[in-house]
Amino acid sequence: MKKIGFIAAAVFFIGAIAGVVLTRGLNSGPVAANDPSAKAAAMLQAKIDAIKNAELMTDRKPAADRVEVSEVELESYVLFLLREKIPAQLDSFDVQLGPETVAADTQLTFNSTNTGNPIVDAVIGGTHNLFVKGRLVGNEGRGKFDLEEVRVDGIPVPNVLIKTLFDKYVKPKYPDADLNQPFDLPWGIDALSLVPAKATIAY
Repeated sequence: MKKIGFIAAAVFFIGAIAGVVLTRGLNSGPVAANDPSAKAAAMLQAKIDAIKNAELMTDRKPAADRVEVSEVELESYVLFLLREKIPAQLDSFDVQLGPETVAADTQLTFNSTNTGNPIVDAVIGGTHNLFVKGRLVGNEGRGKFDLEEVRVDGIPVPNVLIKTLFDKYVKPKYPDADLNQPFDLPWGIDALSLVPAKATIAY
């Protein structure tokens, strides 16, 4: 349960997922069905609001509540509530949760690029299939995300390009963002556990 942060380009997306996963809370009914929907996105927003409200309760014990969040809720949140904030056209978005891992398989269309690097611009411009995967853990109020894999159109992306994307799309909006450093889980969240198809959050 972390504030949604990274989206746009491969690394931007993984951040977003990490953020979305880290930001969810409160079991407000059964998780959504199979397909992304505005209803599933609204359910997740309600959970986020509940987490924020719980943090304001001074007499609550840490990790007093737990909640499960599904892949379809995460997909819905990005597709229905974050789409306009993404600096690229989002054609499709698929979240994959596994044991301590989160991944995004997506298609993006970049209408224009201006990284200052013509090679990077040539790679990023146009429509591309992006796959990003990383390890995400959270315990005792602290989280850590380790980027493991980024592929563009099936081709592994070198670290220098990842850094360029991160600096261009993430740093301007989130200057404190750092893929290499642990971070504080927000809103009184104590722990995060990822398993196939769902995330469990204690707050």
